Amino acid sequence: VLKRLEDWFDDPNSTERIFWLYGPAGAGKSAIAQTIARSYSRPKVAGTFFFFRSDVDRNDGKRLFTTLAYQLALSMPEIRDHVAHSLSERPDLPRTGVETQFEQLLVTYFRANIVKKYQELAPVIIIDGVDECSDEDIQRQFLKVIGDAVTDDRFPLRFLIVSRPEVHIEQTIHHFQTPVLTIDLADLDDANRDIEKYLVDKFSRIASEQDLDSKWPGQEIINDIVYKSSGNFIFAALVIRFVGDPYLFAKTQLEIVLNMKPPKTTSPFAILDQLFLEILRRVPDQ
Repeated sequence: VLKRLEDWFDDPNSTERIFWLYGPAGAGKSAIAQTIARSYSRPKVAGTFFFFRSDVDRNDGKRLFTTLAYQLALSMPEIRDHVAHSLSERPDLPRTGVETQFEQLLVTYFRANIVKKYQELAPVIIIDGVDECSDEDIQRQFLKVIGDAVTDDRFPLRFLIVSRPEVHIEQTIHHFQTPVLTIDLADLDDANRDIEKYLVDKFSRIASEQDLDSKWPGQEIINDIVYKSSGNFIFAALVIRFVGDPYLFAKTQLEIVLNMKPPKTTSPFAILDQLFLEILRRVPDQ
C-alpha cells in the first residue's frame, strides 16, 4: 500500500489526480496517511486535514478549505497574497458554503495564474477521515468540488482522500469525471504485508534504542503478531506502543503480549480488546 502511494506521489504526470484509500475501522488508514504525510516535505504535501468525529475543531467540514488555504499559503508563497486578499474582501468567507470557500480561496488563483513549478510538482493535499466529518451533505459537497477542480489542467493540486467505504462517499467519488486510483484496505494480503513492514521497522527502532540484538524479536514472532492483528493495523500499532515504552524493558513487555491467552470468541476485535485490558491492568494506581 505504501509503495503504491509513494509511486503515485512521485509521479506528477499521473493521469489520476485523486487517490482514494479506504477500509474498515482499525485497518490503519490514518496511520498510513500520517506516514505518507511525514515522508514528504512541503510543498510536495501542500496541506493536510485529519477529521476526527469527537473533536469539534476537526469534525466541521466548513473548516476544511480555510485550514488548507492557510497551509497552502505557508507551503506555496505565491498563493499567500491571494488568500489574504480573499479573506480581507470577504471576511465572512469562513462561514460560507464549502463550494464558495474552495472557489474563492483556491480555484480562482490557479485559474488566473499558471505557476510552472507547481504544474511540474503536482503537490498533494491529504484529507483523512472524510466519514468523520459531522455532516454527510458537506462531505458530498467538498468531495464534489474537489472532483470538479482536478478536471481543469490549470489546477495543479492532487488529493489523497482517506475514509471508510461509506455508500454516499463511494457514490460521490464514482461520479467524478476523472479517473481515480483506489486501494481497499480490506484486502487482507496487502494489509498484512504493510503490517509486517511496519512491525519490522518499529521493532528495529526499539532494538536500537534499547541496545538489543538487531534481529530481535525475529521473524517468527513478527509473523505471530501479524496473524493476531487479523489485518487490523491498530493492533500492531498498539503492540508497538506497549512494547516500545521508553520506561520499561521491551523484551519483558513483548513477553506480556505473547503470553496473552487467545480469546474464546469469534470477534475480530477480541484480541485487541484483550490487549487494551492488559494495558489497563498495568496502569499504576494513583
